[in-house]
Amino acid sequence: MARWMVGIDTGGTFTDLIAFESETSETRVLKVASVPSDPSVAVINALKELFATGVQPGEVGFFVHGTTAGTNALLEGKGVRTGLLITEGFRAVYEAGSAKRPDPVKLLDPAYTKPPMLVPQWLTEEVRERLDYTGAVITPLEDQQVRQAVRRLRDNEVKAIAVCLLFSFQNADHEERVADVIAAEAPDVRVSLSSRVLPVIREYPRLSTTVVDAYVGPIMETYLSRLVHRLRDVGVTTNQVFLMQSNGGFMRINLGARFPNQTLFSGPAAGVVSGQEIAATSGHRYLITFDMGGTSADISLVIDGHVGETSSGQIAGQDVATPMVSVHTLGTGGGTIAWIGKDGLLKVGPHSAGAVPGPACYGGGGREPTVTDAHVVLGALSGDSRLGGRIKVDKRLAEQAVKTVADPLGLDVVTAAAGIIKVINAHMAIDLRAVFQREGQDPRRYALVAFGGAGPLHAGALARELHVPSVLVPPHPGMTSAMGLLLTNVKHVYVQSSVGLLSAFAPDRMNALFGALRERATADVRDEGLDPKDMTLIRQVDLRYRHQGYELAVACPSEEITEADKATLKRRFDEDHLRIYGVNAADEDAEIVTLRVICEVTVPRLRLPDKRKGDGDVARAVRGKRPVFDFDSAAFVDALIYNREKLFPGDSFAGPAIVEQFDSTTILERGQSASVDGQSNLLIKTGA
Repeated sequence: MARWMVGIDTGGTFTDLIAFESETSETRVLKVASVPSDPSVAVINALKELFATGVQPGEVGFFVHGTTAGTNALLEGKGVRTGLLITEGFRAVYEAGSAKRPDPVKLLDPAYTKPPMLVPQWLTEEVRERLDYTGAVITPLEDQQVRQAVRRLRDNEVKAIAVCLLFSFQNADHEERVADVIAAEAPDVRVSLSSRVLPVIREYPRLSTTVVDAYVGPIMETYLSRLVHRLRDVGVTTNQVFLMQSNGGFMRINLGARFPNQTLFSGPAAGVVSGQEIAATSGHRYLITFDMGGTSADISLVIDGHVGETSSGQIAGQDVATPMVSVHTLGTGGGTIAWIGKDGLLKVGPHSAGAVPGPACYGGGGREPTVTDAHVVLGALSGDSRLGGRIKVDKRLAEQAVKTVADPLGLDVVTAAAGIIKVINAHMAIDLRAVFQREGQDPRRYALVAFGGAGPLHAGALARELHVPSVLVPPHPGMTSAMGLLLTNVKHVYVQSSVGLLSAFAPDRMNALFGALRERATADVRDEGLDPKDMTLIRQVDLRYRHQGYELAVACPSEEITEADKATLKRRFDEDHLRIYGVNAADEDAEIVTLRVICEVTVPRLRLPDKRKGDGDVARAVRGKRPVFDFDSAAFVDALIYNREKLFPGDSFAGPAIVEQFDSTTILERGQSASVDGQSNLLIKTGA
C-alpha cells in the first residue's frame, strides 16, 4: 500500500532526499552527489538508495521535487534560441528594460556590463495590430503579415517564441490568433503568450517574464519529461508528483512544464517554507533564514511568523514578475572560489567549483581554493568525518589549494585560509544587514536560522557581527530545504489586470473577473487529479490612489462583491496605506488595477517524530577534541567534538565546540553556548 511521502531537493553540490511514512512517522534522509549535466540522474540515484533501505517503489504515494533546472538555464545562459513577436512600433521595449539604474555597487564597478537580452533585436519581429487601453481593437491583426514574421523566426531556427502584444491582458484575442498561426507555420516551436503567462498591466515586466518563460520552457519540458519517464522506470507510479513553486506552494509536474517561470525560485522557496515552520514550532516568531549550500546562499525574513512575498524578482539580471516568496540570493557557498584580483587583493566569489570538480579537498580534481578548503585548513572540517555521509575531505589537498593564493600574498596557509573566511563572512554580513535595513527591521529581535550544508559553519560569526542574539540550527540542517517540500500545500496564484476607478467599477464586472479566475483554478486543480471541493480561495484586489505608480493588495470581504463591499475595500486600503506609508487620502477615490485569486489545496504534511529528552550529561555525545582556529586570538584552540545524533532536548554545552552530523557541521566560538530545545533545534546564544 502506498504510504511514503518523498521530497527531493536538487542543489549545486548535493541532491537531498527525505522520506516520511505517514502512518508511523518513520523518517529517512540521505544525500547523493548532484549531476549538473542531468539533475534527474541524481534524483533517481537518491531514490535507488532509498529503495535499498527497504522502501518499495510502489509504496511511494506522494513525491515532491525542488528543481533548479530553469534557474541554471538562466544563470548559465543555456536556454534555447528564442524569438519575440511584439506590437508594431514597440520593438525597443525589451531592450529599454525597466529604466531602473543598477544598484550602487554595480554603478561603482568599472567592469559592469548590462545583462544580455535573451532575445536580440534580430530575432524580434513586429506584428501589425493595435488594441487600446480597454482592449478595444484599433488596428485589426493581419494574418499574412504574422505568417511572414513567424516564417522568418522559424528560418532563423528559434526553438521558442514569446508573444507580447500591447494591452493583451485586457483582450487576448490577437495573441491567441498569433498562437494559431505559429502552430500552423512552426508546429515544433514552443509558444509563450503574455496573456497566459502574466495577464497584468505594465508592459516591460509582462514582456520580460514571457521571454524568460519561452527561453527556459523547452529546457524544463525536456527535463520534466525525462524525470517522469525515469520515475516510471524505477517503479514510482503514483500520480501525485509535484514541483515546488517560487510562491512556496507546489503544483503537479504537468503544470510545471506549462509554466516554467513559476518554478525559478523552487529551491530557495522550500527553505523559506521550512523557516516558517520553525517559527511556528520553536516560539521564535522573528527569524532570518540563512540557507548556505555548495554554490549559493539564500536569505529571507520571517516577520511575526509570516514569510514575505513579492510579485517580482530577478535572476541573472533577468526580471521575472511572478508571485514568489521574498528571497535574496548570494553567490556564496562552500564551493565559492578564492582568487587574487588585479589590485593584488584577496577576493572570494562569485565563481564556484560546483559539484564538478568541487572543492580541492574532495579529491575530485579541483585545484582552486574554496571556502570549504579554508574550513579544512582551519580545523572546522576534518578528514575524520564524511561530508554528506560519503565524502572524506583531504587536508593535504586543501592546503595545496589555499597555498596558490597564500604564496602570492606572502602569507602562510593558515592566515590565507582565515582571510578567505573573513572575506566571505564580510560579504554575507553586508547582504544580511541590507535585508534588515530594507525591511526596517531590528536584528536584535531576531534569531538566525542556519541550514544548508555550510550555513551552520558561518552562522555564529555572522550573528555576532550583526548583533543577532541567537542562532537556530534545525535537526537536519543540510536537509532543511528538502523538508520544506513536505511542509506546504498545492498553491496557485491567478491574476488579471482590469484598470478602473473603484467608485465606478461595477460589482458585476468584478464578480465576472473573479469568476473567470476561479474557473482557471478549478480547471488546474482537476488537471492535477485533486478535488475542487478541497480548494480554499483567497481573493484580493490591488488598489492605488489616482496618479500613483504602484498599488497595495487588499483582501476582498465577501464571495459576491456588492456596492457595500466596495466601501469596505476602500476603507481597508486607506488603513493599509496609513500603516505602511504613514499617510493616506481617505477622501480621494481609489483605482482598481489587478484582481487576484490564491488557491490552496491541503495535502499530507511531514511530522517529525519526538526525540527523547536528555539527562543533561552531554559526555555521551563527545567524540573527542581537535584544534580549531579562533579568529579572536588568531590561534588554534582545542574544541570538543560533539555527535549531533547523541544530543537530546535539555542538553547544553559551551564553545569552543564543533557539532558534527552527516549533513552539516556547526561551529560554536569561544564565549558562545548552545542548548537543544524541545523540537531538537540547536539553540546557540551568540553573546551579541
